[in-house]
Amino acid sequence: MTSVGAPVVAITGAAGFIGRNLCGHLRRRGWLVRAFVRNPSSYPFTESGIQVHACDLPGTLDEDALGSAQAVVHCAYVTRHMDLEQARRVNDAGTRRVVEAARRGGLARLVFLSSQSAHAEALSYYGRSKFALEALFSGERDTVVRPGLVLGPGDAGLFARMCETVRRSKIIPLFGGGRQPLQTVHVDDLCAAITSILERGLPGLFTVAEPTPVGMRAFLELVAGRMGSRPLMVPLPMAPALFTLRSLEALRIPLPVSSENLLGLKQMRAVDTRRDLAALGISARTARESIEAIFRA
Repeated sequence: MTSVGAPVVAITGAAGFIGRNLCGHLRRRGWLVRAFVRNPSSYPFTESGIQVHACDLPGTLDEDALGSAQAVVHCAYVTRHMDLEQARRVNDAGTRRVVEAARRGGLARLVFLSSQSAHAEALSYYGRSKFALEALFSGERDTVVRPGLVLGPGDAGLFARMCETVRRSKIIPLFGGGRQPLQTVHVDDLCAAITSILERGLPGLFTVAEPTPVGMRAFLELVAGRMGSRPLMVPLPMAPALFTLRSLEALRIPLPVSSENLLGLKQMRAVDTRRDLAALGISARTARESIEAIFRA
């Protein structure tokens, strides 16, 4: 497929870990990709021919380029922040602006990158915010994707930060004993899922992650073993750790883990993803398979 007559997709947050991979994946599939990034003077993509547009939500957005696309994948979201009010402004007001601009254009189907942690009982801002924002999207026309922990090569994203922690740390705290059920998805499998949604016009809600969870401790041991690292893993009770982190955050002390992270850990739960994966026509690698593929690359 060539660019002439090719379907057009706009991707917000295109310079992020998932956004970059999705831009490349769709470009290789023949899509004309419009990448919306904070710094349009840079080109963080390996594939050529990706169009770069300005997007610094909620203030800056090239609405004409967004609204004339046939599909919009909204990946832009602030996950690391010291100022919660600023994060809300970017995430909540920014998402509303993207949705309104796409609706005004009249052409675009919307795909919202949510999270497996999004649900009505979520304790963390991240889970609550993602769940609330899902309501902006039409269940009959749009699609909400809830990925598990996204794994992939590179130095960006939560998995990269986890690897860096395992590499540098002699001691790794296991909050709540590390018994949380973790479901992961390789970034290539997530991109395949989003591509299936776009190319087949599938609306609705899909959770995209490996069907069988792995315990958090077992996952960290997998990563450490593949990296040749042997940190001491120390179980810690959740409640005192959460109190300590909140106290340090009140002093604005930067930390490698946040109270938000712990709230997310506290509510991790397994979801049966087999039906959603079958509907999308894809499979999701296990955490072990993903980690082996990443460290072989």
